[in-house]
Amino acid sequence: MTEGLFDQWIGRHCGISGAVTPAAVENYQLAALRRQAAYAAEHSRFYRELYAGYDLDDPLSLPLISSADIVAAGSSVVCLPQRAIKRIVSMMTSGSTAAPKRIYFSAADLELTIDFFANGMLFLAAPGERVMICMDGQTPDGLGDLLARGLRRKQIEPLIYGYLRDYDDAAAFARAHQPHCLVGVPQQILALCGHCPELRPRTVLLSADNIPEQLRRQVEQTWQTEVFSHWGMRETGLGGAVECPAHDGQHIRHADLLLEIIDPQSGRRLPDGEWGEIVVSTLNREAMPLLRYRTGDISRLIDSPCRCGSLLKRLDAVEGHKI
Repeated sequence: MTEGLFDQWIGRHCGISGAVTPAAVENYQLAALRRQAAYAAEHSRFYRELYAGYDLDDPLSLPLISSADIVAAGSSVVCLPQRAIKRIVSMMTSGSTAAPKRIYFSAADLELTIDFFANGMLFLAAPGERVMICMDGQTPDGLGDLLARGLRRKQIEPLIYGYLRDYDDAAAFARAHQPHCLVGVPQQILALCGHCPELRPRTVLLSADNIPEQLRRQVEQTWQTEVFSHWGMRETGLGGAVECPAHDGQHIRHADLLLEIIDPQSGRRLPDGEWGEIVVSTLNREAMPLLRYRTGDISRLIDSPCRCGSLLKRLDAVEGHKI
């Protein structure tokens, strides 16, 4: 089963020789987080100053950081020299005059994302099939490029179209290529349904925005397809968590990310199953580690076994942005 292969992939990356259990994964994550915190404190002025007086052996007690901290700190968060940076993503935070938030990636950081895409997309597409990518496809090392490179590793053909603006043109492209799978932004994919309701992709992946249940059902009914969800951010390297065919929560990129849920007001960590704000820590990031980073996204962690058989924690649907 593809679902079992995904857990095996996580196990390999975590160096787990036996069963891929929650305890084994969590032990790996805590050890990796300690290493990442020590690395960040050694190579980044921002983290060196932030962690003064803190015990790096207890990484879940380290202070939370936010988007505002990243903007204010600028390049002092970065752990590598400029020559080692492969890509910089700039995002405006609020207002046209606000300083941009910049996220830095090395080639190795981008490789981790490509590998996640290659394995996560096996939930939706098989070797020999075609995937129409309705997201950024022009930027080198951008989302469409990284996804396409991951798909090719699994002998899946990427059809990079780009974000949907001219729906008549996109519908004509889809009719001509008859993709087995489409990847895109929820509202844009819904609009495409209206322009070519006769399309019959086997699967659809919705990402980059909240996915209302009514929208999901409409896409499924119009195209008679199976819709999957994905959660990720530029800060996570775009990839984060993806649904499997059991549709029982999103399988997390555990080998590279540790997710916590906190109370948005108090910052207190919440038990699994409770809804709150997602906090993410990168575990293997070279250029710009993000440790205990408040995403503003609201969800919960599911710790019961997935209907696919996986025992690992999963991320529930993301229900809005609170910061």
